[in-house]
Amino acid sequence: MTRRISRIAFFVGLLAAAGCEQTTTATFSVGLEASLTTADFPVPDELREDTATGPVVRSVPCDAVACPSTMEAPVTCVSGTCDPEPLTISAPVGDPVDLDELAGDLDDVIGEIDSLEILEIRYQVQRNTLTIPVEEVEIFWGPAGAASVDSAGVQRLGVVPSILVGTTGEGDVMLDAAGAAAFTEYYENVEHRYRFFIRTGTDLMPGGPFPQGELDVAVSMRVRITGSLL
Repeated sequence: MTRRISRIAFFVGLLAAAGCEQTTTATFSVGLEASLTTADFPVPDELREDTATGPVVRSVPCDAVACPSTMEAPVTCVSGTCDPEPLTISAPVGDPVDLDELAGDLDDVIGEIDSLEILEIRYQVQRNTLTIPVEEVEIFWGPAGAASVDSAGVQRLGVVPSILVGTTGEGDVMLDAAGAAAFTEYYENVEHRYRFFIRTGTDLMPGGPFPQGELDVAVSMRVRITGSLL
């Protein structure tokens, strides 16, 4: 899986007075990009069959023989035919990021950031040549030292709807309220560095399309920060 992370966008500041102390709020966006390719679906080559309309999952009888199978992509015998078990794909997205660094343009305005709130998360399927559908794409956040979605402290942040074969488009990520609240609490009470992950899956069927192609998804998270004026 190719994983890239980048900063996107700008900020808009709104000033407000709070007693004798002035505070300000500002918004900025953090952009994440992830790609799925054929290599992310490790189906045994013995189950690939090339046809005039494209590769399909070969229907291999298994009453008397064992199915070709790997640790990454188990295959079981179901009703006399080798059937790949559902695949789960998860991986980190880029390197750990420091949200204060991403908000660096605010240094001339805000002296110290006190709080952070996620306002919305949007997704855009930029390219989709995959021959198979992709189930919901879950987005996770965790401490900068987390290694996977199963690491301590990692929580779900939101869900991108399932993606049909060949479709593109954009929309809102369904925000996980508990995960978003924990994201804010972590920023305010622990540290400002995070790591992001994605997890998705698919279920291949004998006679159905064999994984081929690439999927590029961009995610933009808009956040609001509050802090004291310089």
